[in-house]
Amino acid sequence: MISDEDKDKVRAATDLVELVQETVELKPRGSEFWGCCPFHGEKTPSFHIIPSTQVWHCFGCGEGGDVFTYTMKRENLSFPDSIRYLAERAGIEISDEGPARKGTKRSRLIDVCEETSQFFNTMLMRGKDGRGREYCSHRGLSADVCRRYRLGYSVGRNTLVAHLSQKGFTPREMIDANVAFTGRGGGLVDRFYERVMFPIFDEQGKCIAFGGRITGDGEPKYLNTSETPLFHKKRNLYGFNWAKEHIVAQGEAVVVEGYTDCIACWEAGLGNVVATLGTALTEHHVKTLTRFAKKIIYLFDGDAAGQKAAERAIQFIEKDSVDLRCVILPDNLDPNDFVHQFGGQALRDMLDASEPLMDFVYRKLEERSDTSTPGGRARALEDACRLIYPLRSSYVIDTYFIQIADRLGVDVDMVRDVAPRVFRDVQKEEEASARRAERYERQRRDRESSSYRSDASRSRSGSLAAPAASQGAWSMTGSTAPTDVASAPVDGGEPYDYVPLDAYEDAPYADEAPYPDAGEAYAPAPAHQFAVALTDLERRSLACERELLTLLTAYPDDFRPNAERITEIEWVEPRNETIAWAVLATPEGTSPQDVMAAARAVCPDAAQLVSAGTIDATSKHPTQTNIAFLLDSLELFTLRRRMKASQSKLRSDKNLTAEERRAMTIQATQDAARARELAKAVEGVADPFRNL
Repeated sequence: MISDEDKDKVRAATDLVELVQETVELKPRGSEFWGCCPFHGEKTPSFHIIPSTQVWHCFGCGEGGDVFTYTMKRENLSFPDSIRYLAERAGIEISDEGPARKGTKRSRLIDVCEETSQFFNTMLMRGKDGRGREYCSHRGLSADVCRRYRLGYSVGRNTLVAHLSQKGFTPREMIDANVAFTGRGGGLVDRFYERVMFPIFDEQGKCIAFGGRITGDGEPKYLNTSETPLFHKKRNLYGFNWAKEHIVAQGEAVVVEGYTDCIACWEAGLGNVVATLGTALTEHHVKTLTRFAKKIIYLFDGDAAGQKAAERAIQFIEKDSVDLRCVILPDNLDPNDFVHQFGGQALRDMLDASEPLMDFVYRKLEERSDTSTPGGRARALEDACRLIYPLRSSYVIDTYFIQIADRLGVDVDMVRDVAPRVFRDVQKEEEASARRAERYERQRRDRESSSYRSDASRSRSGSLAAPAASQGAWSMTGSTAPTDVASAPVDGGEPYDYVPLDAYEDAPYADEAPYPDAGEAYAPAPAHQFAVALTDLERRSLACERELLTLLTAYPDDFRPNAERITEIEWVEPRNETIAWAVLATPEGTSPQDVMAAARAVCPDAAQLVSAGTIDATSKHPTQTNIAFLLDSLELFTLRRRMKASQSKLRSDKNLTAEERRAMTIQATQDAARARELAKAVEGVADPFRNL
């Protein structure tokens, strides 16, 4: 145990203000220091430190204490470990005496991982098997890089088990650290073999887990340590121990998806980079990173998987006032390839130009769907509502509705009407997915339990050789791993080389409902949904188009002088435009029967479309007046739709330059003046749309 004298030494050597300022911005207020609490999200400082007594307290969450309690809470450590952490930080040697000197279970597991890391590194740097060195050379990982980041190579064939047994570690410790498991023969077997190993460290730089990349063609491609008392993939981040200081210094964290991506960025001078460990960005990751910076940039490969991951991260945009941003690399390059091709400065420039995550997701949504058509808008509207489903309880949900309306060019009331239905659908899908996952997990446990009982029964009946007494608990089953070891149950409930679904690069994350692929999620909206995606202006324009077609096919020669005005119309229904130009392309003097034949030649539905107008039968005005009214109305609706789109773009597009904004404003002013002229022109003429 740690003596009181050592505790006092560590306390005296640690300044609480300096410790807190590593991750929290503090401002002096009288004789105290105040800042926002690192343990709960707040915008108004309620966390204060009294330097004279070296104590702290937060009036928001009620937490408080001294340097040790602060370290325990910030670093998630026990009281003795917090003393050791601060002692190491201050460069003070302390002596642990008594029975506890052997170490707690956590410290023993860390020792297993540390020894394993050293063994793997030795095998990579000086081992006979050169496949690990060949892989590292191919990926641009030099010998210095391998030493710096303690990369290694796992030979397998129980070499690690033999090494750790010689160092005095027990089978239970190896199994709990997940570097070995019990094979079907009852002996201990290496978990990793023929893989380049990437040690995973905690915030203090202690090895707690491993990620292994196979050097051949086997599966799985990546194999991570399973959940252990030390390692939790939803909490830990690769490289955080090296990146933490850089994150604090730069005020931002960059998140990538691969070990080599991280290393390439560090070597290129970008030190504030970390990687997730086979999962999407989780709430725990966000909380960890926002202790040190309020800006997180998600850096993705330029592929569909990266874009889906960006969409999943939307749920965190309101967490702890975090500024979530996004960068997608071009040409499907991963960060490692990009840095090697273009250099670290090019990547730095892209990070500086990162866009808010929500803007990125909305932009990609627009690119996936043709929002210029009713069907495309209907599809995009449903997808947009699915994206904001995690934010459905937000106090600012209506702000998201307005953003969607601006992006898609629809009325915000339409978004408000559609969103509840989509939210209900997504909730039902999630509940069904959760039931399937629970059923699968129950079946998996039953299979493994049955397999384990079968193995134990065969072992008792003598069908499997008992471990040799001379080798004790670390009995080897031969010079190589057993041939049936791939399906053997691990003493932790997982088969050998088991990797969670979310560890695969191309797979959906296991802890979430699978994200539908493009063909499944973005099927064209059926025709009956078109009306749902039409704004009021578009509905009026569509009615006007039908009236125009009815008159056009009946009096084509009267429209020919207005052909130039017709070119300025933005048609809602593309078929209507096609018919109109087919009619105008006929020679002057063409009979109505031949005009209809020309219309049917370009559109089989022409008869239904051109027969929907009633203005010629109901209006008391002359035909020329009706034609002028319809053309004025269509131009007016076109201008109003254009002005609304400009207004939305000016409000939502933050990438517009000052010159672009000026040009759009001038055009909108001109359109508004013309719209006033047209509105005055149609005023007093019987409006055939008054009942719509």
